[in-house]
Amino acid sequence: MRVLVTAANGRTGRAVIAALKRQRADPRAFIRDVSQWPALAAIGASDYALGDLLEPASFAPALAGCDALVYIGPPMHPQEVEIASGWLRASADRNLGAFVYYSVMHPLRREVRHHRLKLEAEELVVESGLPFTILQPMRYMQHLEPLWQSVTEQGLHAMPFNTRVKFNVVDLEDLACATATVATDPGYRYASYELAGTEALSQDDMAAVIGAVIGREVRAAQIPLAALAERARAAGASEDRVEQMQIMNRHYDRFGFLGNPKVLTLLLGRPPTSFREYVTRLSRARGG
Repeated sequence: MRVLVTAANGRTGRAVIAALKRQRADPRAFIRDVSQWPALAAIGASDYALGDLLEPASFAPALAGCDALVYIGPPMHPQEVEIASGWLRASADRNLGAFVYYSVMHPLRREVRHHRLKLEAEELVVESGLPFTILQPMRYMQHLEPLWQSVTEQGLHAMPFNTRVKFNVVDLEDLACATATVATDPGYRYASYELAGTEALSQDDMAAVIGAVIGREVRAAQIPLAALAERARAAGASEDRVEQMQIMNRHYDRFGFLGNPKVLTLLLGRPPTSFREYVTRLSRARGG
């Protein structure tokens, strides 16, 4: 089964390609730059298609010979609906066998724009006439990876929301496995699946788990949104992206982000990875 994966060179795309390969599928990577190809081939991509998510003319050639599409959109992009619509048109023209839309947990939280746009795109998916599956993932445990050095060296786990609000964070590897399952099994069509981790954890809880794994005290702290914005601008983020990050984190600070692990357990055939299991894996990978 040949499956096209968009945003293939991103963190989620790479994980999905590797999981599809483990499912004995034939993943094709949709990429913007041919220099990205060797690394994707090394993790299991069988071939690639060059294109751009903002260039709809590149969609149809990329889908040639494919049985399914896993559409992963650019993060927090203001044109989410337009891009998804272009892929739906190209997929319908090819009478594609499966359209898997990688959405977000609780897209009905419309105060946060990328949730609202995912909701609007989900409506287009459902009404497209294509065999579809919608995946609604929770915030990743992998938020810890870019923080790992500072967490282990300074004993500080800092995020842009208060330390008490809870999240059912989820391991990206579990999400990738679930995505590969629904993409390759027709029994999962015409449904939406909420994908949450098994534990509701606050920053304080996560800091305690990290500390227990690495054998030193770790405390949690809240990054002011102004400091978050300054860092994002310094990293090259657009003003639109900066604004949306602030809106999102202000919302999460107030309401948290909770979900139920039952659906992910069903798709995996086992309980989702716990945060302690993930941190232990990360610590070993980083030589801890």
